[in-house]
Amino acid sequence: MPATADRRPLIGIVGSGIAGLRAADAILKCEVDARIVVFGDEAHRTYNRPGLTKKRYPLSGALEKTIAEDVRVKGADNDAVTWRLGIRVETADLGDRILRLSTGETFEYDRLVIASGIRPRTSARGDGECELHTHRTLRGLGDARYIHHRLQAGEKVTIVGAGFVACELASLAKEYGCEVLVLEALRRGPFESVLGERVAMTLGRWLAQQGVTFLTGDSARKFLCEAKPSNPEPASDRSLFIEAIGSVPNVEWLHGNGLDLSDGVRVDEYMRVSPWENVFAAGDIARYPDPWAAGNLTRMEFWKNAIDTGDLAGRSVAASLGHGSVTSRIGYFPSMTTEVLGLRIQIAGDPKTSDSMEIVCGDLDRPDQGVLVAYLREGAMIGAAYLDKGARFNSAYIKLLRSLRER
Repeated sequence: MPATADRRPLIGIVGSGIAGLRAADAILKCEVDARIVVFGDEAHRTYNRPGLTKKRYPLSGALEKTIAEDVRVKGADNDAVTWRLGIRVETADLGDRILRLSTGETFEYDRLVIASGIRPRTSARGDGECELHTHRTLRGLGDARYIHHRLQAGEKVTIVGAGFVACELASLAKEYGCEVLVLEALRRGPFESVLGERVAMTLGRWLAQQGVTFLTGDSARKFLCEAKPSNPEPASDRSLFIEAIGSVPNVEWLHGNGLDLSDGVRVDEYMRVSPWENVFAAGDIARYPDPWAAGNLTRMEFWKNAIDTGDLAGRSVAASLGHGSVTSRIGYFPSMTTEVLGLRIQIAGDPKTSDSMEIVCGDLDRPDQGVLVAYLREGAMIGAAYLDKGARFNSAYIKLLRSLRER
């Protein structure tokens, strides 16, 4: 960008998602007299990404606009910052404080917030094709428009994976009236890496009871791309094939700067990126000291985590410019809620690191009638999960949450 006579500090935020927006908001609330520029590789301002899988839309010729309006985020219309949308940051030289943009421009900053997030993992080659399928993933508004349009047509859909996105997509597809096949080759059921095998198998049975064909292990593998049929179906006849098999942090543009990029961007408890005192990170990409497990690092891909870490990163930027001090470290309390085919699933704490579990209320064979599970490590409760179609054990779940927060 060309030189300017404006001597106010220039703050670059790479990523126009909720973490980037909250960082900008926090800086403004600290009354920092600075210029803030937000870069986003999509053409849209901040929107609610989790909302892309949660609602069925009526047939419309303006589907993308309808979805975009529905997932708007409060504060995204903020014009106190400069939005540079549809622009990728190709590389960064953190020593010289320079970003190189896809437009051919360079951007010199005084402070930098890394909020470039994640992208969906895929097993396909670069063009998204294999012998069997055209691989689709769901991350942005364009992906959502395409997938909702295909689902509205009532097409058969195959979903690879059994995590949150996969199960929400399966639920959405059933709402649209589609025939749904879910493949999970590596585990016994949905959310197994978080909730363990017993709960995962319960959720797998729930999918099947609601009319989803749910296959695991070798039964699932024969439908994946490793299978090489002698007569693959013509491309024009291919059903919708969506991969929801995890994510990849967008860190490539940061290579060559001496950072720990082994799993996102490593930061300290104030979202600062060592050894660069003027660089911060937030959101899905930030790997920070786990407040739930001393000595460990964690990287969370939940909406609330992006809000909390974005806010903390913004306050840390402000403090580095002499506006107040950051006294509170990251203290994110992990909690999330989703709904799969009418079954509400709430998860809190850190169940994935447990060594045992206990059924507090209910029966895993009847999750729709409510089942509350406590997760323990060395006898101490560290997590909880609540499955129900109503709120039968809500007071008991709230009591568990209080115990978790107090630990």
